[in-house]
This record gives sequence, C-alpha cells and structure tokens, in this order.
Amino acid sequence: MTTAPRPKPAPPQRSIRLMLMIQETQYTVRRVACDPLIGARAFRLLKEDGTLYDVIQTPFGPECDCPDFVFRRLGIDPAGCKHVQALVALGLIEPS
Repeated sequence: MTTAPRPKPAPPQRSIRLMLMIQETQYTVRRVACDPLIGARAFRLLKEDGTLYDVIQTPFGPECDCPDFVFRRLGIDPAGCKHVQALVALGLIEPS
C-alpha cells in the first residue's frame, strides 16, 4: 500500500501597500498601467480625503496632474511638483 504525499499548503497571501508622507499629508501609492507610447510608468497617489494625483514618467520627463504642476511647473520647473519630487526621491521615476 502506497500513500501519496500531502500537497504543500499554499503560501499565505501578502498584502503590500506603499504609503508616502509629504510633510503632514499621507498618500497611498499604487502603480497604474499606462500606454507605452505615452510613458514608461505611472503612479496614482491617493490622499486620505479621496483626492487623486497621477504621476507619469514620459519621454520628456515626469508629469503630474495636480494643479501645482499643471499651472506652475509644467515647462518651467524641471524639478516638478512635490509629488514628482517625492517619487524621484524614492527612485520610482527618473528626474528630468
């Protein structure tokens, strides 16, 4: 009489979340899909109040859809807004 070995139990599911603090504001950071013709990678930053900002690594440098980037930084400040600067500091996107 032979007995079959018991199957190994599946490893436990892991939940990983990246939290980002910029001064006193906390964001949840998630990588999102982007069209490779538009950018190499993209991230969504979610504030606790539900506000969303998308940051994308384009061939021309990183861009963010926050008002500060759109109205004060785009084409003027290569360092970008605080969201771009934070993701660059973490190594998630490349600087301009």
